[in-house]
Amino acid sequence: MSVASTVGRVRTDPFVHWVAVLVATLAGLALASVHWIGLVAGGALVGVVAPNLKRALFAGLGFGITALLVWFGFLFVTGTLGKVLATGQFVWIAVAVGVVAPLVGSLLRGVG
Repeated sequence: MSVASTVGRVRTDPFVHWVAVLVATLAGLALASVHWIGLVAGGALVGVVAPNLKRALFAGLGFGITALLVWFGFLFVTGTLGKVLATGQFVWIAVAVGVVAPLVGSLLRGVG
């Protein structure tokens, strides 16, 4: 089985597609927990399994929102959410990076 046929199956078979999106999301979140470039990698991972560029961009946006929700959840659980939100404009920079970086990564789908 070639790589092209495997990727084609991931993009066309609904069950395999959603499993691949879930695995790509978890891998991307794991990478993003180590370094911010993991946000770009996570966007690329969910974008590669998308059937077309439009869906890849939506997947990248969804990954970014998911990553932000996980981050805010972590901050809430550790009791530091209020302090982070009190930083004002700095938190908006983190939100912008959390949305834009996965979108940039998902553009990888347009290459292949």
